[in-house]
Amino acid sequence: MNMQISKSFKSGIRIAGFNPKTTVAVLAAVSCFFFSGCASFSDKMIRQQKVKLREENLSLLAGTYQLFPDLAYTKNGGAEMLRYTGKTERFHQYVGKNKMEFDPSANNTVTVKVFGNNRISFVFRKDSTIVDSVTLSAKLQSRGLLLLGNKYVKYRGVPYLFGGTESAKTRIGLANDNGLILNHAYDNSGAILIIMAAGRSSSLAYHFKRISAE
Repeated sequence: MNMQISKSFKSGIRIAGFNPKTTVAVLAAVSCFFFSGCASFSDKMIRQQKVKLREENLSLLAGTYQLFPDLAYTKNGGAEMLRYTGKTERFHQYVGKNKMEFDPSANNTVTVKVFGNNRISFVFRKDSTIVDSVTLSAKLQSRGLLLLGNKYVKYRGVPYLFGGTESAKTRIGLANDNGLILNHAYDNSGAILIIMAAGRSSSLAYHFKRISAE
């Protein structure tokens, strides 16, 4: 009797239009979004501007750089001159946890030190005085840049059903002129039943002039 009830129940589900394969596919897609986040880098912006880093030349990143960028990379891979604005005061924001403001009239620098291919430190100075120091894990990407370990994904409600995500990640690299490249990706997405409703995303890339090597 139990077997007959079981067969009838399964048959009823099929008649109702339940498709196990489709359901599994949808759940897999949602799980993929849920665990990965959406922030993505734009390689086109810096492909022609960077030196490809490998384990054997990672030490080339070590050095002291100006804290504010002098160039911004464009979507088509070019570079534009920058003047100081509040939007360019982001290096520390993308790397550090403490919210700090830097006087643009001061001599602001960041010193980068690399420890193997999985750890990196940033020392921030105002007029030669250390004001903050940050050490992060890092991962060397196949594209020749270092992905910093401070990436994050935050969830609201049930992401991609009734909610959304906020995600960000940062990587750094070596420019052709020995400057530092910083590429930051950000995404803030919302959705209703997997239908994208609203949000914004960006991939920004800046060049920081080298002052001295380590």
